[in-house]
Formats: sequence, structure tokens, C-alpha cells
Amino acid sequence: MLNKLTVFINDEPVFEYDRENVIEDTQLEFLDKMDKDMIPGIKISGELFVQPGLEHRTKFVAMNLIKALQQDNQSVISASCAYLSHRRPALVEVRVNDQDGGLVFDLVDEITQ
Repeated sequence: MLNKLTVFINDEPVFEYDRENVIEDTQLEFLDKMDKDMIPGIKISGELFVQPGLEHRTKFVAMNLIKALQQDNQSVISASCAYLSHRRPALVEVRVNDQDGGLVFDLVDEITQ
């Protein structure tokens, strides 16, 4: 498994997260809280998802990661990357591209042979 999670914006790498960072118990509890907070529902592109599954949760967190990178919000960047790498271990790339006035997200999992 690759040990980096790389974020691309318009095909340019803008951030790398080292998956080998140790996640402490308090951080794991925070990830659980993130999951719990998403149960009532999350909005993605104006659409409400009640009790979202893993795919919607990871997309939502990836969207927040991009916003945090734009705002240089290190605590949200750290929490988002920890969430993505811990909840979706095969995820190796978050790709975001401007398209038709909006953002298109692509979450790329490692291809196992």
C-alpha cells in the first residue's frame, strides 16, 4: 500500500499527507465524532444525504479538505487527511478540477494487483 495521500487541484499536486503518521487515541475519538456528526445528514452540491455511506462521507470530508487548504486551516487539513486515510485506507489521491463553473471531485483508490 502506498504511504502517501496526495491532493491534486487542477492536476497539480498541492498537498501530501504521510499515512504513516501515528493517530493517537484522542484523534481516533475525534474521527468517531466526525462520523457521528454526519449521521443526521450532509449536503454535497446542494443535495442532502441522510445517514451517508462511506463514499458520501469521504467526498464530504475531501470537499472540506480542499476548503481548508484554500484557507490554510492546518487543524482541519490534519483532521481531514487523518479521516480519509484511516476510514478509506486504499485512498491514494484526492483530485479536484474546475469544470463548468463547479468543482469535480475524484477519489482515487490504490489499484491492487
